[in-house]
Amino acid sequence: MGRAVRVRPFEPQDLDRIAAIEQASFAGDAWDRKLLSDYSRASPELFFIATRGRQLAGYIITMPGPKSQSAELVSIAVELRERRQGIGTALIEATLAQLQLREIKSWWLMVRTTNETALRFYERHGFTRVRLVKGYYGARRDAWRMRRAV
Repeated sequence: MGRAVRVRPFEPQDLDRIAAIEQASFAGDAWDRKLLSDYSRASPELFFIATRGRQLAGYIITMPGPKSQSAELVSIAVELRERRQGIGTALIEATLAQLQLREIKSWWLMVRTTNETALRFYERHGFTRVRLVKGYYGARRDAWRMRRAV
């Protein structure tokens, strides 16, 4: 049996490890440490860390929308060797619980149209494709806007 997944709020000492997971997950599209830090200050109540044992294994960042009824999942990533172990699901569920407490009605995100693994993951968690956004990630790199009811 594997180590249990624990989800907790972000802490400043997590930043270096999160930046490393971000870089490994998104390479040239990875956010830098400063932007991740900015998100930690902008939405600390919706920035969660997943651990397995003592290892930080993933994170999720959600930002409340300009209307208090919606929120955007801005980033989620799991350590490469920890994927398919329930970490992403634990992060989604923890965030969803917090969104429900805040009476958010709609949770949305953007995902590259070619990222079939992510699309299947989000669809398993109740997100549906709402609209194609041409060039969202740059020239010839389109995205799906996805949404789910909270």
